Amino acid sequence: MEVFIRRLPNSTTRLDLMQFISSALKPRWYLLQFSPVGNLMHCDICRIEDPHNNQVEYHGIVQIEPPSAAINVIKQLNGEFFKSKKVEVRKFFRRSIKRDRRRMSPTQPITDQRRQDRRRPYIHTELLAAGVTSDTLIAHSGS
Repeated sequence: MEVFIRRLPNSTTRLDLMQFISSALKPRWYLLQFSPVGNLMHCDICRIEDPHNNQVEYHGIVQIEPPSAAINVIKQLNGEFFKSKKVEVRKFFRRSIKRDRRRMSPTQPITDQRRQDRRRPYIHTELLAAGVTSDTLIAHSGS
């Protein structure tokens, strides 16, 4: 199961994120039973740049097996502070433009019930393989 960590601090490394997640994967006693022990399978940091607002966001995508351990991690870490910043942790959903719930059939146009579309088609996303997410260090490493 993939878990989404929203609002990571700019100075987050993959190792920091892995340690944060691993702290919730340690076995604990809950009402005379162990919490499910899980394995951290994969960890990525996603950098999202919004050129219209000149903002950069960092989010984490972590794969944890089995799903019961991932649900336990979500419950433990949602709303916790990570490097003095409160993060939101939830299940990650992969969405496709082809599976838009607002579209009734392929021949009909999209009927939007919202006042404004929340999707941002102009953003740039990239997965950071490793290292610090800080923009200053990314700029220096590229030159």
